[in-house]
Amino acid sequence: MATELTLMNNTTIPIENKIDQIHACVQFILGETAVLKTITCNDLGYQTPNFTTAGIYHLHGIAEIQNKQLPWSIILKIIKPDSTEKANPLYHNYWRREALVMEARLLEELPNSIHAAQSYLVEEQPDETIWLWMEHVEGKYAYSQEQFCFIARQLGRFNGAYLTGNRSIPDYSWICNSWLKSWTKACRMYAPNPEAYVNRLNKDHERSIWSWYQEFNQQVDATIGSLEQLPRVLAHQDLSQMNMLLVNNNTISDELVLIDWQFMSISGIGEDLGKLYGVNMSLGIIPPDQYEVFQSSLFNAYLEGLRDMGWMGDERLARYGYCVSMSVRSVWEVPHFFASAAKLEIEPQNHKLKERMSRLERIISIHQKMALEADSLKEIFR
Repeated sequence: MATELTLMNNTTIPIENKIDQIHACVQFILGETAVLKTITCNDLGYQTPNFTTAGIYHLHGIAEIQNKQLPWSIILKIIKPDSTEKANPLYHNYWRREALVMEARLLEELPNSIHAAQSYLVEEQPDETIWLWMEHVEGKYAYSQEQFCFIARQLGRFNGAYLTGNRSIPDYSWICNSWLKSWTKACRMYAPNPEAYVNRLNKDHERSIWSWYQEFNQQVDATIGSLEQLPRVLAHQDLSQMNMLLVNNNTISDELVLIDWQFMSISGIGEDLGKLYGVNMSLGIIPPDQYEVFQSSLFNAYLEGLRDMGWMGDERLARYGYCVSMSVRSVWEVPHFFASAAKLEIEPQNHKLKERMSRLERIISIHQKMALEADSLKEIFR
């Protein structure tokens, strides 16, 4: 007698055509041949603006092994080609990179301080999309300073493993080798053009920001180039809150699971920490009144992680990578600051816009201070 399968597809993707793939994933999860009893597919409502992601879906259900019913759960991420530059393996947002990372099994070779979702299947589709079938990791997001410092220390241990030879840096042509350079070039292409507004600046603090930015922007390419002199590490480069999961596996401390490895790069020491700090300020995760506290505590935790792995190099190298990675974010933040100022002229009572401008101004102030510190640290290369 045939076993009846109940399928509930709450999405527009043809999941009913993927029963064999689902069965293979479930068998991998449970470790035995299983009979699928139920399948439910839900859209996770992916809204982050990465134009190479077509959607993220949660598949779950019940499977039967020897008359015992067991739950299973899978994440399906669908990636797609986009603009011409995203088809270049050297580009920071190369659209196929995450699929290639999974096919090469690189995430199984990470240092113990970092974990990643298990890859089950990478599947090319006739419509040129790629379906990535992977483990559903359940964890919590970081909010507190303590949680972010834990992540920074694990990040230091992760990077430190490559500095001490505990892990070898993978050698693939599709891993980005100049991530910040590529990202900066893209920012200049896609950031708002502030020229119309800055031509009529009448506030002292805005004139001061624009004057600093013009000078900084003239030097930014050379500054990014100087990062090549730093010791090299494998980096994630997309450490926003939603890509970092703190998972309790009945151990003394949480495990750090990083997802979304599309930006994987070979970067300088400290660069990934700058991304961690900068992007979570920009997204409003780190409260403005804690910016300075986070700035120092994150670096101290990262340095502890490096030392944990036995790296006893000059800490100024890590500090330089941190400061440059953070300050270069101004090529995105400053144009958005002036775009918001222009919009505020039209909507003077827009309180959310006022809050955004206030936050951006504080962030830019930190960019300025860290750029100045980076300049003072350049002596380490002489």
